[in-house]
Amino acid sequence: MADLHPPHARYGTLNLPYIATWADKPIDEPMWALNLMHYREKAEYADGRETNLTGWEADNQYSPLGPLAAVGAELVIVAIVVDQPAGTDYKWDRVAIVRYPYRNALVEMNLLPEFQEAHHHKDAGMKFTIVAATFPQPDTVDRSLIDNDTTPESQMLLQFVADAEAPDVEIPGAQRIATFDVEGVAIGDDRTWAEARWDLLPAGATAEDVQAATEAAATETDRYVLLLKPQLGDFLRAVELGR
Repeated sequence: MADLHPPHARYGTLNLPYIATWADKPIDEPMWALNLMHYREKAEYADGRETNLTGWEADNQYSPLGPLAAVGAELVIVAIVVDQPAGTDYKWDRVAIVRYPYRNALVEMNLLPEFQEAHHHKDAGMKFTIVAATFPQPDTVDRSLIDNDTTPESQMLLQFVADAEAPDVEIPGAQRIATFDVEGVAIGDDRTWAEARWDLLPAGATAEDVQAATEAAATETDRYVLLLKPQLGDFLRAVELGR
């Protein structure tokens, strides 16, 4: 789940210059915070406590649904990374999007006591994360998908690219849900990103299909290509209704 944290936190660097620009941004423009999550094999609590939790399990205990609701934010998707055919520096485990009513709602959430009390679980479980501020390109949203039957077996493809001109990974039968502009990275490293492209994959699409299409769209641009299985949320409806 998305959050801010002290600059010394172990799972990424806080981009204070970028976050400072939020004070001058519109308060009626929702921010879709894209979270890429890479977990520790075993949770490591800063206070040295013994634990049998995996990093994934520790992050589950952190889950800040109450603080999110308190600032009007909505968890619109959580998805497991099934395969990662592009981008080898970090093996991403899970992806999530939290839709905040405005950018600084993320900062306000961090000030809530309930959030602060739970944050140590995230610090214990997360080895590295990228939290990117993304915004849908209106002309890319396919509103015809709103009645699509997204079963638990449905799969999605996420392309997170550093260059908007990078070639698309094209899977036969895939439908573009939307392309999101990446305004900046609130937590992560010193890399910059341009777009997050989301596709709904056809039934029967395999990791081999995604791998072949990724190789066909070869590029030297930094990118992650992630095959996802949604766990929670209704991403299609949230995007297509503009909620």
